[in-house]
Amino acid sequence: MVSIAIIGQEGSGRSSLSAKLGKKGNVSDITMYDFAKGGKILTIIDSSGYPASPKPLMTALGMADIVLLCIPPSGMNAVTGECVIAVDLLGLTRGIIVQTMSDRSNPYELEENAKKIRLLLKGTTAQDWVIIPLSTTTFEGIEQLKETINLFEREVAAENLTKNDLPGRTVVDHSFNVKGIGSVILGRVIQGTIHKQDKVMVHPVGQEIEIRNIQMHDEDKISAGTGSRVGLALKGIQAKDVDRGHIISNIEISSSDIELECRVSKFSPGLSVGSTLHLYVTLQSTPVKISKITLDGKEMTKAPAGSVSRVLINAGEIISYDKKDVFVLVDLNNQKQRFIARGLLA
Repeated sequence: MVSIAIIGQEGSGRSSLSAKLGKKGNVSDITMYDFAKGGKILTIIDSSGYPASPKPLMTALGMADIVLLCIPPSGMNAVTGECVIAVDLLGLTRGIIVQTMSDRSNPYELEENAKKIRLLLKGTTAQDWVIIPLSTTTFEGIEQLKETINLFEREVAAENLTKNDLPGRTVVDHSFNVKGIGSVILGRVIQGTIHKQDKVMVHPVGQEIEIRNIQMHDEDKISAGTGSRVGLALKGIQAKDVDRGHIISNIEISSSDIELECRVSKFSPGLSVGSTLHLYVTLQSTPVKISKITLDGKEMTKAPAGSVSRVLINAGEIISYDKKDVFVLVDLNNQKQRFIARGLLA
């Protein structure tokens, strides 16, 4: 069981590739695809609403174990570069570069483009990702892609087993009401094991609920471990009160004022006191204001690109998170470079 984010610029072939890997499901600003056969389960997330908004990209990456970055024959552009910066800020290491529409290029062109891609990825978490030329028309590269995904899947499965005994955390990505059942959410267990009849809190709303039923690919289950894609029937809350990014857990920290140790992207204009940015953590997103920056023990008005500083942010609403979560600060008004900084709890 593994979740795959498929990202890239418009016209990169990401949607065609998604459709080849799974059956189309829920459509919103992201498009879900599922594959289940012989005990093998894939969840594919196409960041279909990106690049108009960074939220679909961050949602897809936040749901994924593996990233497929699609690059067309024309090569990388500014949007592809933004994808790489987002991957790097999140610290994602499992990924594949897919040279899509390979049937439209000759071997020399593919090799030259691969060299350029490798050069542009240098110094990021994607710098060592394998590059696979692929065509959804001739099926060139499909088997190599599946084999590479299988290798990652075994790594992910082994890692998830080490997390099954931790306190449970389930991140919601869809919620709705089902007649005769009530409130239902779709989400992913990112840590621990959840059980039918567990009594847990929904954050940041602070409401206790009971898990009435667990389903995985339309089969009822009594429990679900780390990495599981689940549908949960909930007792004690209405579907309209549960949003994407809400977390079902008993261990969350909830606050509107957060101090972060921030690494500012070397490609960004930096951070400034008083600026309003957008914060992403797990699948939550909210506007925040930078109220204080401390650099090398001194209070400053700015943190330049490439620097590491302590940053106090103030959100207009309560955010829920765990001490190991990664925060990303984004400037929605900067169309040249929206992804600004990565933060961890200070």
